[in-house]
Amino acid sequence: MQSNDTPLIPDAAWLEERLGQGSLWRPDEADLPAELTHAGSREFLLTVGFPAVDLEVVGIDTRHLRDEDGMEPFDADEIYGERYPDDDSPPKNFAFTVATWSDQHLMLGAADGGITHYDPNGWDHGAGWKGLAADDLPRLAVLLGLIAESSKALESADAAVRAAAVTDLRERMIGQDPYVDDSAFWDEIFEHLE
Repeated sequence: MQSNDTPLIPDAAWLEERLGQGSLWRPDEADLPAELTHAGSREFLLTVGFPAVDLEVVGIDTRHLRDEDGMEPFDADEIYGERYPDDDSPPKNFAFTVATWSDQHLMLGAADGGITHYDPNGWDHGAGWKGLAADDLPRLAVLLGLIAESSKALESADAAVRAAAVTDLRERMIGQDPYVDDSAFWDEIFEHLE
């Protein structure tokens, strides 16, 4: 099921057609943390929802979003190495894990709605910022939908079919969100697929 009419902002029908009926986490206003101040992200979560799935073909998991503490706010300055170790002031910048791959995280910026790659394995407990991975939550949802759409070909027993599927998927994802092309997170995903 591959189509060329990929939306910039998906609706629930487009996502569920690829990820399955009931695959979207659509919280109530009361379920969203106050720290999430980006209006576009809040609106997308409340109206469309975000995939809460395990994309086994690539190992990306977003099911934690359905957990009671699925949208736990992290001190973005601490995890990205922007806070001095002896700074005990209250956090001002927050981020939320929206997807994981092994021990790597895709984080939603609470104020700007951007999606960044966080690697918790830095030399310091901070300094985990590894760059932008997607423009925003809707684009990340579309990227997950594209992966799901290609999963049958990506799991093919035929190596040529798999290789063609990986190339096509990468091109489609980059066409959807240019951050994919320069992201260590996505590079690792594609290396894993090859």
